[in-house]
Amino acid sequence: MYKIVEDKKKLQKACQEIEDINEGYDIGKKLLKALAQSNSGIGLAANQIGINKRVCVVNVTSPIIFINPKIVGAFGKTSFNEGCLSFPGESIITERYTNIIVQAHGIGSPKIFNSQKSILECICVQHEIDHLDGITMFERRYIK
Repeated sequence: MYKIVEDKKKLQKACQEIEDINEGYDIGKKLLKALAQSNSGIGLAANQIGINKRVCVVNVTSPIIFINPKIVGAFGKTSFNEGCLSFPGESIITERYTNIIVQAHGIGSPKIFNSQKSILECICVQHEIDHLDGITMFERRYIK
């Protein structure tokens, strides 16, 4: 069983790039296993299980492993009630993009995530990439 990191200070450190793509896939498989064990999560970043590498997974419409992901385009905004496995029982209203373009190993060419296909998946991808950058949902709090 994997232990989810609940220490905000540990989660506020940016993760290191993956050099070996095979290592990235191995970490991704561990993340998917940990996510399945959580019974309630839809995304997980490596630093949430104590691995300081730029790998995250999302499993909303299907499981996706992101290795060294970057958001290379974004537009449209929405507010969303977000939770996090690292902060059980807590949720806040965040401000997120409704359309993003992500570049990463593991997904082929840049991939579009948007509100027309699945707003939940689009927001989850942003949430997990934020974790890799040392940003928690609390830094994305929606303020009118």
